Amino acid sequence: MRIYGNLDEIHGRERGCVAAVGNFDGVHLGHGAILKQAAANAAARGVPGLVMTFSVHPANRLRPHSAPRIIMKMEDRLALMARAGIQAALVLPFDRRLAGMEPAEFVDGVLINSLGITEVVAGEEWRFGKDRVGDMDSLSSMGRERGFSVTSVGAQMLEGSPVSSTRIRGALQEGDVGLAEKLLGRPHFARGTVERGEGRGRRLGFPTVNLACESVILPARGVYGAAFACDDRVGPAAVNIGSRPTFGSGTGTVEAHLVGVREDLYGRQVTIIFLTRLRDEIAFPDRGSLIEQIARDVERAEKTFDLSRIGEVPL
Repeated sequence: MRIYGNLDEIHGRERGCVAAVGNFDGVHLGHGAILKQAAANAAARGVPGLVMTFSVHPANRLRPHSAPRIIMKMEDRLALMARAGIQAALVLPFDRRLAGMEPAEFVDGVLINSLGITEVVAGEEWRFGKDRVGDMDSLSSMGRERGFSVTSVGAQMLEGSPVSSTRIRGALQEGDVGLAEKLLGRPHFARGTVERGEGRGRRLGFPTVNLACESVILPARGVYGAAFACDDRVGPAAVNIGSRPTFGSGTGTVEAHLVGVREDLYGRQVTIIFLTRLRDEIAFPDRGSLIEQIARDVERAEKTFDLSRIGEVPL
């Protein structure tokens, strides 16, 4: 995939493209429908299929105190976009200048002059321009005047409600990783760098890695059956998200027991793929009770592990 970081870099290079536009956080089922439509329309026209998105969620600039945690980092979004058949990406910084553009200024300056679009593909609720006053109807009107096509993609429905990034975040905040998987079309995952821990897991007979998971939203506190990926190894894992109440720690942490892994992974990146919620995080009366429960958690995590479920995760 050809990736551009600003309008100067891309100017004229992808002229004639069909552009899918949006934030695409999570690249969920609804986003997938938009991307596949753009890729198919571009192939039919014999032009590049491009995605135009933003380096940060617009809410981080417009209302930073209430901006949502992201579901997926940009490099993973781009990998999934490429799998959908998109050939190029413009990742724009969402700055004051872009936020302040009137809809017609955005269309003329960005879509026409810099991208040279022949078609825009977006979700039916997509908004653009200053104060988000531009919508798909006004974009279609400008397209008729300026000579480009507009394709509106309807919402994808699941269990009677639209698929959305907001709905996915809500599911994760409830610990419902199963619903999140249905909405995403793949299990939710997080990547983290292994940090030094206190070695409690090893002393209990179940060594763990302590992960610093940056940026992305994590499921609610609790214990999860998961898969892990590190380098070229993939396997089952039992993951605790929380504060280790048995040991009186109030510090939020992600600890994972990677089944079959004994070596020190300090400083290496591990991907955790959440497959099922096993239980709430609770305090145990003694060390023996905790060890027995961890053994049950690991056994259930191994039974939950299913390699076929993680095939769509970009590892």
